[in-house]
Amino acid sequence: WAAAEIQCNDAVARVLPCEAFLLSGDSTPSAACCSAVQSLDQTATASAGDRRAICECFKDVAKSFPINLAKAQLLPELCHVTVGVKIDPDVDCTR
Repeated sequence: WAAAEIQCNDAVARVLPCEAFLLSGDSTPSAACCSAVQSLDQTATASAGDRRAICECFKDVAKSFPINLAKAQLLPELCHVTVGVKIDPDVDCTR
């Protein structure tokens, strides 16, 4: 396995602009949120190790925070990012 360059807290920090959308009543993600999602997607696309690390990280984070899963699943579409992984707390990050 390729070693991951990104640390979980760095990945989470990157998507903090999405907090208002994921945790509250904001109906659309902010431009800053989408920019963060696109940046994280580029990191994940560049490295299999990072992709797996990001997947495992957000899987753990989703269990700890009351994020709106339906909204999380809309983020890629709303931010024009193609994510090759299902956004789900039960996703298999080894694939």
